[in-house]
Amino acid sequence: MKKEEKKNLKKFYIAIAVIVILIVLIDQLSKILLIHYGEKSLASGTILLKEANLQSGAYDETSRGVTILTNLVIIAIIFGIIKSDNQFITKKTKILVSFAFAGGVSNIIDRLCRGYVVEFINIGNFPAFNIADICILIGWVSFVAIFASFSAKELAERKSKEKNEHVKKEK
Repeated sequence: MKKEEKKNLKKFYIAIAVIVILIVLIDQLSKILLIHYGEKSLASGTILLKEANLQSGAYDETSRGVTILTNLVIIAIIFGIIKSDNQFITKKTKILVSFAFAGGVSNIIDRLCRGYVVEFINIGNFPAFNIADICILIGWVSFVAIFASFSAKELAERKSKEKNEHVKKEK
């Protein structure tokens, strides 16, 4: 790898780190503000900012540990995707997946510090969620969309190649 490429790659990973840090800070700050200032109603009562503790009765120390361990494994897998040198994982994909990484890290911070994830955005009958959840959703939906698009292109190329080979055999 050339010196210039290494420099650009370093800048890219610094940008990803900044994205992750900003998302974690915004999510954690929003939770702290909500806990400190309490419930708020927005958009004529359509959106309610109210803490929802999603810690269930069955959520004992063992299941908490399993949940944290599972989340850490998923975060490690996402980190592997971000650090991958695989030619099929583009910078755009890495940036989008970093949103899921940041959301996961922020929710892990909640689990470790509070024992539960602070969910506070309530819209209609949807389950309560937080900024980290939004980022996780953006990251995974984007990843699936990119993967599906890539798979469709690969399938089309294979079919075209097979068709061309079949035509050559007939001649």
